[in-house]
Amino acid sequence: QKMPALLKAGVLFLLAIAHFFYQSGGLSRSYGDVYAFWKSTPLLVLISFVALHGGGIPLKERALLFFALLAGCTGDYVMGLAKEGIVPGAIAFGIGHIFYLITFARNTLSIHWPVTFALLLWNSVIVYFCILPFLKVSVVAVIVMTTYAFLLATTVVFAASQYFYGSSDQSPFSSGLGWRVLGFALFYLSDSIIIVDVTVTVPFAPHLVFVTYFAAQYFLVRGAISCEKNKYHSK
Repeated sequence: QKMPALLKAGVLFLLAIAHFFYQSGGLSRSYGDVYAFWKSTPLLVLISFVALHGGGIPLKERALLFFALLAGCTGDYVMGLAKEGIVPGAIAFGIGHIFYLITFARNTLSIHWPVTFALLLWNSVIVYFCILPFLKVSVVAVIVMTTYAFLLATTVVFAASQYFYGSSDQSPFSSGLGWRVLGFALFYLSDSIIIVDVTVTVPFAPHLVFVTYFAAQYFLVRGAISCEKNKYHSK
């Protein structure tokens, strides 16, 4: 029996991640052209899979997923060049999240308010204690990072709402919606660690970000494919 295409891509994705980990000395080295290049290679694998195979996703959604991943890959590269790359990197990732939202947010039937209020509270804490203190350094950076934080939270809200209440083309708790909410939740966790670690030292922060971020991107691709298959079978 042939190995599923997504699983093959997943193996290559893991190999690219392992190679980046090796090239960075176990994440002990950071920043620079070489570091940025190897950091962006895992997402290049997912981009190639979406472009060349797509896993059965229709062309329009496939294009949106492609650009979402491309924006993320750009963010990886920019943030890998220098410490100052966090703001332009956030802009790139924010664009990617907008592409992600376009692919599924319109199918939301109802908002899960407990999740919404919990994320609003946590975002407010992060912005107040970890982002606003940088107002004296750069107003633009604070605006960008605050906007990004709430945009990312929005992706979690829509994904969680669809998982618990279903969507216009998926039943509640379906596997595709599960992979999607897991992906965005890990994305949110990863970026929360990055921001919190600026103010309070988070143990093993680089490694936690490393694992949660790459897992998030893979799960988002898997979620998109699973949702398409579930939608097809439900017709």
